[in-house]
Amino acid sequence: MKKRLLLATTILCGLWHNLPAQSRAGVEQYYYMGNYQTFAFVPVVYYQSAKKWYAEGRFNYEALNTMALYGGKTFDKTGVISYTASPLLGIVLGEMNGGSVGLNLEADYHRLSFNTQSQYTFSAQQRTNNFVYSWSDLTYRVSGRFAAGASLQQTKLYHVNGAFDTGILLKPAYKSWAFPLYLFRPESKERYFVLGINYEWENNHAKNSIDH
Repeated sequence: MKKRLLLATTILCGLWHNLPAQSRAGVEQYYYMGNYQTFAFVPVVYYQSAKKWYAEGRFNYEALNTMALYGGKTFDKTGVISYTASPLLGIVLGEMNGGSVGLNLEADYHRLSFNTQSQYTFSAQQRTNNFVYSWSDLTYRVSGRFAAGASLQQTKLYHVNGAFDTGILLKPAYKSWAFPLYLFRPESKERYFVLGINYEWENNHAKNSIDH
């Protein structure tokens, strides 16, 4: 399974060097740290074509030792409130096998940014493994290289009962790199951290990842 993901990542890296105008691609890696097992390998790779077709691959995201491949199309609008919305349909392979439908949504208003990722994932093996997932961030861009805000997360990996976790978010960036740091359950002894290391390309040159 890891070999398949590495192959997909290698192919995507080859595409990055020849991105057509208006296309973009990126890599995201998240580390979970807290009072449970640390997940050191949770990568996400994505590519959007010049015609707004969107593809995304994930590993250890829907479930451990599981790869998910998504496809869809992005719809966007630029104005006082700018937004992009990508409805997705995916297949899940590995320790969990099934399918998934989801939506990636981003919106910007001046210095405020909102983004959310939501999905319903179902297992072909056992219905009790079906789950709803969402992760939403609301941030204020303090400067071109730093944003801060709040986050709301529901993830089946840690919350079988479907409870939501609230948290705070700090998001420094440098050129096309972004390093979001989350602290969830800050008031609880069960607090935990999520550190992201993200990189994005757009229009044959790097884009500052702090701007959606």
